[in-house]
Amino acid sequence: MIILAAMSLLVGCGGSPAVTSKPTKTPTLPAPVWLIQPPIETGFLYGTGSAEVYAGDQAGAAARAKDMARLELVKQIEVNISGELEQEITETLQNNKSELTERLRQSVKGKVTSFELSHVMNVDSYFDESNKQVSILVRLDVNKELQSLHSRIEVIDQRFAEVVTEFENNEKQGMGLLRLVASGLVLAEERSGIQTRANTLSPTRQHVDVLTPEYRDFMRKAYALIGMLKVHIAAQGADRNSLAAALTAELNNKGINISEAEQADIRVEYDLSLNNVVQGETTFVITEGNVFLKDEQGRIVKTIQAKAKGASADVKEAESRSIAKLSQQLGKELVDVLF
Repeated sequence: MIILAAMSLLVGCGGSPAVTSKPTKTPTLPAPVWLIQPPIETGFLYGTGSAEVYAGDQAGAAARAKDMARLELVKQIEVNISGELEQEITETLQNNKSELTERLRQSVKGKVTSFELSHVMNVDSYFDESNKQVSILVRLDVNKELQSLHSRIEVIDQRFAEVVTEFENNEKQGMGLLRLVASGLVLAEERSGIQTRANTLSPTRQHVDVLTPEYRDFMRKAYALIGMLKVHIAAQGADRNSLAAALTAELNNKGINISEAEQADIRVEYDLSLNNVVQGETTFVITEGNVFLKDEQGRIVKTIQAKAKGASADVKEAESRSIAKLSQQLGKELVDVLF
């Protein structure tokens, strides 16, 4: 009896084997609805972006996903901007078209500050563990963004008014005047882009002219003035009249006026050499050396290390092609030096 009781006690205290539960894998959270259909809410725009996780760097993926989401927001705003802006500028400049003014327009566009949204915030994020991908939902406060855009327009308008005043007072001449109007063109381009975006974001879709009459008038005068750009070409060192004549002809073809030094807005002085290299039946003519751009007072504002190559079975044709390529470089530099 005593033995049985003792055995019963042992079984009751610890004879049964311990029961342990197996660890279970945390289930992946279901994908949020906004991945497929971003929210629609009055006064806000939403954008989503996704990025893969590399080497376990989830934070880096989240940053890239956020950039993608912001880019999506910008694309929503920019849908019709390019076409509307181009039409506006084209109508304003319809009587001032030339290769020079077109190159100028491209340079102006390149000088405009890149557009960035100011009032974007993160709303939600999602980590797809199976695909190792991070997704981000961001939201743009439309009203605050519109306020920022209008504030930027006010600043630009003030700077533009200063340029116009200086322009109308004839305080500058030559290259100084051309640089002044070029800065005004950049302001006009920047303003028109901002106003077009404001029109797109406007809850009422109320259209406001992207360029006021004052801007349009200035742009016509500015492009006409730069379109009459006068350049003087001269050789340094050994006289190369044939090269000067060829450069003059090429620049004239691009809508650039050649004048005497006293009337020139920009003086082009060069120290160039023509080198021939014959390979089989083909002659390569390499035009290279230094080109100096000077203002109306003869001060060097830019030095260009120029090099251009032309090839042909005919030596004269190869030389002509080389000079034509050099003039293309020079045409671009004549515009860029205004900024």
